[in-house]
Amino acid sequence: MSEVGRQERDRELGENLARVHRRIDAAVEQSGRSDRPQLIVVTKFFPAEDVIALTRLGVTDVGENREQEAGPKAEAAAEAGEHPRWHFIGQLQSNKAARVARFASAVHSVDRTSLVSALGRATRRLAEEGQPRTDPLECYLQVDLRSEADRAADPGRGGAAPAELPALADAVAQQEGLALRGVMAVAPLGEDPAAAFGRLAELSAALRRDHPDAAEISAGMSGDLEAAVAAGATRLRIGSDVLGPRPGLG
Repeated sequence: MSEVGRQERDRELGENLARVHRRIDAAVEQSGRSDRPQLIVVTKFFPAEDVIALTRLGVTDVGENREQEAGPKAEAAAEAGEHPRWHFIGQLQSNKAARVARFASAVHSVDRTSLVSALGRATRRLAEEGQPRTDPLECYLQVDLRSEADRAADPGRGGAAPAELPALADAVAQQEGLALRGVMAVAPLGEDPAAAFGRLAELSAALRRDHPDAAEISAGMSGDLEAAVAAGATRLRIGSDVLGPRPGLG
């Protein structure tokens, strides 16, 4: 990208980011909350240069869906002197846990005990290699908010069933290198997001009874952030409203 093109892109990002922050502020005011959710800007399919520009616009937290894309971006940002907190929010194969543990501050898609074990092993291996993490790897339990019938009809999607959360939470809590932070979910297609996020808030409250520090709720994207804020989300994962349509998608 030319220097002029980069300047135009940076200006576009700044304007989009300001617009999203105004939406968040309005949603917080409308909900009557006194706290403000943390914005995580999801940069999947966009270049590291956009990540670098966003951090220089004040973005502190960046989300990625794919390990093969996130790792190189994190390296490129670090080489440019920018060190945002990286949130891994996509489905994660256990055999890639070690690579994610090297750069991510948090994993929002913990949905099975085998992944918990793999992440725990990864943090221990880093310590054995003389590269210990400075902080535990934060874990959010991804919940599948679809009905039981929908989960049975299409079981391949990510997310644990609500009934599986207590055992999953205990598994995370037992791993020394991990820290249970809360829950994460996506509103099911075709359902009122307010109702879905209301159920997520109830699951969060139940989780906190046994794990008081697991108070975070990762919910809300570009199309439903207002509903998420109203339901108590503390982490918002916003992509297209900040970065625009994904490259190649119009």
